[in-house]
Formats: sequence, structure tokens, C-alpha cells
Amino acid sequence: MRVSNLQILTLSKAIPDIRKKMLPIRLGFAINKNIQEVKGISEAYNEEQGKILDKYCAKDEQGNYLAKEDRYDITDWKGYNREMTELLKIENEVAVHTVPLEEVEKCGTGKFDTLTPEELELLEFMIEE
Repeated sequence: MRVSNLQILTLSKAIPDIRKKMLPIRLGFAINKNIQEVKGISEAYNEEQGKILDKYCAKDEQGNYLAKEDRYDITDWKGYNREMTELLKIENEVAVHTVPLEEVEKCGTGKFDTLTPEELELLEFMIEE
């Protein structure tokens, strides 16, 4: 399955909250397997993002990034945004571990926690219908 860096980044930010929940075994396993599958992609993304930041962020005498009002002090927003947009749009081929919809439907019943609509939307790519 083709997945963009933006999708991986969005999933990576939300996954810690999802992993705290008590989920059906097959669903929890699929989530963990997919996290492992994209770990290398996330690392490559972070490295490239760092290069872009290094290129466009103002630095002090020691080479530390400068910030204004809790935001990096970017010297060329147009160039920075262009390169970040390109990086976020890159698609990766990922072997996604899927689960049947019936596994997801177990959430919110018995001993399993409920998934929010936002969490369900994030996990949609790995749910078989």
C-alpha cells in the first residue's frame, strides 16, 4: 500500500494514545506491526526534515536554532514550505498488516476500550471491510 509521509507523521503523533487503550489482540498486534513497518520511514523523514530546518532556520553563534514566540525563526518561509510540502507528499510502499472489521467492532464492548471517530479514521487504512 502507498502511504504518504504526511499520513505516517499523523499516525505517529496519534499512536501513543491509541496504544494505551485495551484493544482486541489482533487489532493491537496489527497496530504494533504497522508501527514497526513505518519506523524506518519515520527516521528517514526526521533526518530530511532536520536538513531542511538546518537550511532555513536562523542560528546563534553556537549553531543552535533560534526561535520567536515558540516557533523556529525561518529565514525563507517560501523555500522552507516548498521543501517541507515536497517531503510530506513523498509516498512510500508499506506492507500494511490489516484486520477484519469485526475486530474493530469489538472495541467499546466488554473489556475493550472505545476508539474515537478520529482514531478510527487514522486506522482506516488497516481495516478490511
